[in-house]
Amino acid sequence: MIRIHRLQSAKDFRVLFRLGHRRETNLFRLTALPNHLPYSRFAFIAPKTVDKRAVARNRLRRRCREWTRAHFSSPTHGMDIAIFFKQEAGRATKKEFYHSLTDLFRYHAEK
Repeated sequence: MIRIHRLQSAKDFRVLFRLGHRRETNLFRLTALPNHLPYSRFAFIAPKTVDKRAVARNRLRRRCREWTRAHFSSPTHGMDIAIFFKQEAGRATKKEFYHSLTDLFRYHAEK
């Protein structure tokens, strides 16, 4: 994912978590907010409670980045989206992981 599509600024995170709309599944917590840019920006947050090994947390982030690259169709306006991984995400199979992610974005797109 190119740098322009990554949410990095502490100020942007504060605004997103204070004003954003939230949605949860058994594996993820999504927070989203329109950003008034022509593109969407993402943050993938995998705390140590998911798995103490950095390798496992990075694998989750890579899977999620690849899925968003392949499946996320950006709306006409950009969004700031943070995906927080829950502990169950580390134990989920690939199929469960991608199915839950698809459901999360499908529900969010309907709102």
